[in-house]
Amino acid sequence: MMEDKIRKYAKFLVEGCLKLKKGDKLFIVGITLIKDFIDIVIEEALKLGIENIETLISNPYKQREMYMNNTLNEIKESPLFDRSKYNEMAKEGYAFLNIYSPMPNFLSEVNADILSEVSRFQMESIKDYRERQNKGLIKWNISSVPNLVWANSLDMDINHLWELILDICLINEENIIGAWTKKLETMAKRASYLNNLDIDKLVYKNSLGTNLEIGLPKGYLFQCADGINIVNMPTEEVFTSPDRLRVNGIVYSSKMLIHNDNVIDDFWLSFKNGEIIDFDAKCGKDILKGIIETDEGSRFLGEVALVDYDSPISKTEVVFKNTLYDENASCHLAIGASFAECIEDGLTKTNEELLKLGLNYSKEHVDFFIGNRDLEIKAVLQNGEEVVIMENGNFVGSENL
Repeated sequence: MMEDKIRKYAKFLVEGCLKLKKGDKLFIVGITLIKDFIDIVIEEALKLGIENIETLISNPYKQREMYMNNTLNEIKESPLFDRSKYNEMAKEGYAFLNIYSPMPNFLSEVNADILSEVSRFQMESIKDYRERQNKGLIKWNISSVPNLVWANSLDMDINHLWELILDICLINEENIIGAWTKKLETMAKRASYLNNLDIDKLVYKNSLGTNLEIGLPKGYLFQCADGINIVNMPTEEVFTSPDRLRVNGIVYSSKMLIHNDNVIDDFWLSFKNGEIIDFDAKCGKDILKGIIETDEGSRFLGEVALVDYDSPISKTEVVFKNTLYDENASCHLAIGASFAECIEDGLTKTNEELLKLGLNYSKEHVDFFIGNRDLEIKAVLQNGEEVVIMENGNFVGSENL
């Protein structure tokens, strides 16, 4: 039965999330530990008549060996770290399926500065891909499947982790596509409500110490998975991009963050006029520092995302140590790049025009989690009126939104 469900999941990613059909092209990104699942995805894609299928499968063990024993230049020149194929696939019109399977703490012994430099190098090497993605020209999906390292880090049997993932991703539903469509409709309703409020800024407060104001640009647009181009699986968020220069106050993390397979935990960020002016972390401060110092834009925010604390993922009471899952269990923010689609007519504008409108540009985009049980978010509208949009961690009147 488990094998049947896993195959349903693979088919759903290709046919339900990416909505691919005969004649489309598919590019799959993953790691060697999940090669068996990638093979199933390829089989299901071929059944749909998708014949142009390309893969980029990384070997994390060989990469770690190079991190530990080679110079930075040798690492950058190695095919093991080459991501330039992203650009080629984007230009040729491939849909992207990125199957993220984390390995928490796998790179804990690697120098944090080296990890940051390689991350910057790889992000720069896929610039063409990122430009096309930001303009909405690429179909993409980010999903996850278990590996033994990930399961062990959660003190969990891998089959149990599979069961959680399959349940969260609606595979146990009698009508998977119907349940997915209903979820998309709920998120679209929330985005529409927020877009019609004419918000000037959002004010965040909770018992962790968060006291943060985030201004929104004029013409902001809250977005969500639309079932066409913008899709993660799972997804529970509605999101927009802030005015990068109108963020002030302090925000505390509510969950650990895994970045480059390293843990950052119990951290806070302080903002003034949009810029991160101070920060600290009890675990992974050097990794956090590397993110913030990536480039000029990585000292500013690029995303504001709203998620019910009582989301299906949160109700599992599992910290998945996987950004894709943990961000959909909690309101979150992101350091770095904004989304062009999050402002009116943004997809038709240049980066320079978007910057003038308040959006941010960076090689980085790193989500971190701030939602908890007593988070309150008020929207201050352009007319000065205040509207509570989230209370006790959830959308106010969630049954209506």
